[in-house]
Amino acid sequence: MGDKLNKILQIVLYTILGVSLILYVLFYINGESMTDTVLVWAYILLGLTIVSLLVFPIMYFIKNPKAAVRFLLVLVGFAILYGVGYMLASNSINSQIFEKQDVSSNLSQMIGAGLITAYILAGLAVLAILYSSISSAFNRK
Repeated sequence: MGDKLNKILQIVLYTILGVSLILYVLFYINGESMTDTVLVWAYILLGLTIVSLLVFPIMYFIKNPKAAVRFLLVLVGFAILYGVGYMLASNSINSQIFEKQDVSSNLSQMIGAGLITAYILAGLAVLAILYSSISSAFNRK
């Protein structure tokens, strides 16, 4: 079954590549008169990408329920981390730039939460690198 599906997907991929190549050549030759056709093709490719991004992970999680549980745990962990960042973030909008761009206090707090979450993740990454290098130094002996 997997080999048959692989062949079908490979044929579909080469067909999409062929159509894209033909449209590229026609667009290069005809110029702006092909813009609408190329845009429609781009929307079709975007739709196929979105469907693929939704269908294939669902199929994987159906085949591997343990991986789905692990993924959900990671997702909950990130939600908790973002919640911590949201609680630590300020909702002040006293900056003239925020007022000029019409940023609300809630949006300001969400932006701050995203930044704090990124800082926490960067700090955890640095700690993980340090731990890895220190533990590998002790394991060599």
